[in-house]
Amino acid sequence: MASKPFVFRFGDVEVREREFSLTKAGEVLAVEPKAFRVLLMLLRNPQKLISKEELLNAVWGDAAVTENSLTRSIALLRRLLGDEARDPRFIETVATVGYRWISKVEVSEEGSGEPEAAEAPVGLGSAGKKDGNRKRLRGWVLAGGGVLALCIAGGIWYLHRPLPPPRITGITQITHDGHQKILVGTDGSRLYFNQVWGLESPGSIAQVATSGGEIAQVPVALPEPYLRDVSPDGSSFLLQSGPTLWNVRILGGSVRPLPVAESAAFSPDGNSVAYTSVDGDNWGGIYLVRSDGTGAHKLASAGDEVSDIAWSPDGGVIRFTMKDKIWEISSNGSNLHQLLPGWHVSYERCCGRWTPDGRFFLFLSEGQIWALDERRGLFRRPPVEPIQLTQGPIRWGGPLQGGLGPGMFWGGPVPSKDGTRIFAHGATPHGELSRFDAKTKQFQPFLGGISAQGVVFSSDGKSIAYVSFPEGILWKANRDGSNPVQLSYLPVQACLPRWSPDGTQILFMDISTYNSLGHATSYVVSSDGGSPRKLLQEDQGSLVGITWSPDGRKIVCSSTSAGEEGGWQILDLDNRQVKTVPGSKGLGWPRWSPDGRYLVADPYLKILDFKTQQWSQLPQKGSVDSPEWSRDSQFIYFKRLRGDLGLFRIRVRGGAEEKIADLKDWHDAGWWGAYMGLDPTDAPLLLRDIGSDDIYALTLEEK
Repeated sequence: MASKPFVFRFGDVEVREREFSLTKAGEVLAVEPKAFRVLLMLLRNPQKLISKEELLNAVWGDAAVTENSLTRSIALLRRLLGDEARDPRFIETVATVGYRWISKVEVSEEGSGEPEAAEAPVGLGSAGKKDGNRKRLRGWVLAGGGVLALCIAGGIWYLHRPLPPPRITGITQITHDGHQKILVGTDGSRLYFNQVWGLESPGSIAQVATSGGEIAQVPVALPEPYLRDVSPDGSSFLLQSGPTLWNVRILGGSVRPLPVAESAAFSPDGNSVAYTSVDGDNWGGIYLVRSDGTGAHKLASAGDEVSDIAWSPDGGVIRFTMKDKIWEISSNGSNLHQLLPGWHVSYERCCGRWTPDGRFFLFLSEGQIWALDERRGLFRRPPVEPIQLTQGPIRWGGPLQGGLGPGMFWGGPVPSKDGTRIFAHGATPHGELSRFDAKTKQFQPFLGGISAQGVVFSSDGKSIAYVSFPEGILWKANRDGSNPVQLSYLPVQACLPRWSPDGTQILFMDISTYNSLGHATSYVVSSDGGSPRKLLQEDQGSLVGITWSPDGRKIVCSSTSAGEEGGWQILDLDNRQVKTVPGSKGLGWPRWSPDGRYLVADPYLKILDFKTQQWSQLPQKGSVDSPEWSRDSQFIYFKRLRGDLGLFRIRVRGGAEEKIADLKDWHDAGWWGAYMGLDPTDAPLLLRDIGSDDIYALTLEEK
């Protein structure tokens, strides 16, 4: 007989194996299935060290996953249980080996709930022929009734039975160039996508056969076109050029202007377009317009920025992404509500589309493809839990070089016209830290070519801090990279670490909370390790782009609390007072010069001189990225990602910019697709993209 399922109790937590549930302080918490199985494995073996390999084999089986999947599951469990990695109450980490459950656990068997067996019928006697016939007839009636009841029960079960879930049975790589792409749509035989050449580069529109082959450019008679959607019959594009949306015939090139828009999608019949436009202070308005540009009218105000618009195949429902969740509204503007409000509440999700028959709604969450089963019947209600279709090292939908946290995806899954395949952009982010040698004019691997960004040196030059890519974990190590110490833990994604001048603390941002309004959370952590703490406990807006003053007594940052367009604020650490920097509204993130005299802003190198209290503009050509001060405060080093691509430096007191290195054939990785830093000799540090970034076809099987 199979063993009964168990109930585990520890502290104020109860885990029920049969119900697959975790209750803490009377509240049922949503748990990812893989993380729950990891928890069960630990609870069944209290006080026992379980190796990472054993956990991966038990939970993921033969699936091709890395230790990152296990690390992420442990981090999710700790967050749900209120556990700390450095001072654990429940899950202890044994470095490089595995994990151990250290808390006392009460275990009890749960009732199986199986019905007791019914008694066998008593045999018939013979008390006369007539009585026997009567009993025999009654037996046949009872037997027939039993058969009929079984048939009815079987029919009811059949009509109510859960259908086999869809699954991915094969993956085929379609493109092989490794460059960033944003997959948009298909006409059945070709896939159309945006090619991305750099952070600010307009790129181009391209196509490739659904069976694979050479990538071809799609000429469009509009400046800097960006593909938004492909019509259901494959004859037209929705393109954005500047702020305006355009309906462009693929063959013939006829162009029809539509309203100013951001996200947009054709209706299933191709006669209408749903799009987002400015509604108050954000892109929260949802509108409809006919495909010829007439009849534009407002459908609803969503309340926040809207993206990833998708129509249901019957045209009755529109779904979209807002606040990192998927929402739904009827195509007549009624019944606005969030989809899956109680499912994995901490998970970001986006970029949904229906299969052509409407049986499944595909979307992205945590870098993987999920399906919401929408198969309905007279007696069948679709399951409320989505089905995870993919898992493993490939991040589907392709976050921008893995640098903006789990919610920042570019392009969602595109079903084939017959619904048997899913086309998706898959990325495996990985970088190689490189240093530019001024003598050889070449880039060479630095610190062994680790996949890291945000490298900063302590003031004494003996230690470094860096952020692993793409995981976003903050580390401290010796100058040569030896003896690394982990300073942050998932789900926090560290960004832009900065040493305090005395070397005792490190500032950093958590961009897992970063959104379109520039909101993020900033932390400070001891360079010896410990739990990071918020820079400001009180609500004073979002502090980003943080950096120390050279004396370590102040911090400058860009803050949303400084006004509608943001601005710079200086926090005095002695008295905790905050002052806004005059003239800083609308500027990018500040950098404080090592001598304390200047502040510089990206992306236009506007400089504030504290000595003269005057602003000046350096004569660089176009916007820049990652400005960094030279050690003597005489130069500003920066990258240009558009036009004349390269590394440059310019004197603070004027003069022409000087090109240090050409980046025309360089492939960047890092935050927002790029990263640059300086070592103590002012040699530039970049992160070379050595990951994969291509389009795949996934075979979708439904039994």
